[in-house]
Amino acid sequence: MSVGGERVLVTGGTGLIGSRVARALLGRGATPVLLDVRPDPGTIAGIADRVLLEAGDVTDAATLLRICREQGITRVVHLAALLTLDTGRDPVESIRTNCIGTANVFGLAAQHDLRRILWTSTAGVYGPRPFYERLLGRHTVDEDDPVAPYDVYGGTKQLCEVLARRFTRDGADIVGLRPVMTFGVGRLPGAVGVLTDAIRDAALRGHGVVGRPWSAAASINPMYVEDCADLIVRAVLHDEPLQRTVYNMGTGEYHGLQAMAEMALAAMPAGARLEFGDPGSGPAAHVPEFDYPDVDSTRLRAELDWTPGHDFRSAVAECVDIFRSEG
Repeated sequence: MSVGGERVLVTGGTGLIGSRVARALLGRGATPVLLDVRPDPGTIAGIADRVLLEAGDVTDAATLLRICREQGITRVVHLAALLTLDTGRDPVESIRTNCIGTANVFGLAAQHDLRRILWTSTAGVYGPRPFYERLLGRHTVDEDDPVAPYDVYGGTKQLCEVLARRFTRDGADIVGLRPVMTFGVGRLPGAVGVLTDAIRDAALRGHGVVGRPWSAAASINPMYVEDCADLIVRAVLHDEPLQRTVYNMGTGEYHGLQAMAEMALAAMPAGARLEFGDPGSGPAAHVPEFDYPDVDSTRLRAELDWTPGHDFRSAVAECVDIFRSEG
């Protein structure tokens, strides 16, 4: 992997994943240029003097092109998006940010000399677990299986996958990854934030409540943010063309929410509790309850010869330690 001081634009660059991507890029000799509509300097504490920070919106195509030209960008990691709960509350804004903003990023390939655009779709392009059990007779899906998003967020990302194919046909090197549930300590809005906040509350106060869109019976594929960022950076800096335009992303670890809650509690002081609230109420009442299929991420991990550094048990224990140390 030859980086040679490349400058990599990271949209959503001060978010949970973006800030970790910045650190991983620095570790490989690249310079991150972090674009965020509301930059959060707190997430890049300790590396602020080694990154370039830009305020801007991906829906502003002129700003994207200016940054690429002024900063000498050679690759892009596109993470900026409204997540599940926000897209449910404001579908129009989510289409503007997720779809138009992504189309603007893809359009950079024709206007500026880029080696690769790596962007995040979502495992949410797949339908609910029972759909695949009825359709395919199984609940594990790979990239050859049909997508069938059942919320606005997944729908916007499916459209972005169509857009990526359109720009790829014109010769752009665009690769999409479909992340599973990515968790960690940091700025984390959306459905994963609901789960992470409950774990933090249980670790610090002895009691956490997991609300909608989660339920004890839901199935999910967890991925620690440090591993997610490492795999993103490995993919964007990979020297050779990748074999597919979109990949499932994950560790190969599958759990139900109840099992995950029990593993999280094992890392906490005795007596801590995690319980599941009323699935029909709360700020996410408009979002369908999550029940994802198991997402087969074998292809990407094999092609990049990548193995995760954490399993869920060790990752959540690390999060609990951080929560308790920060108080």
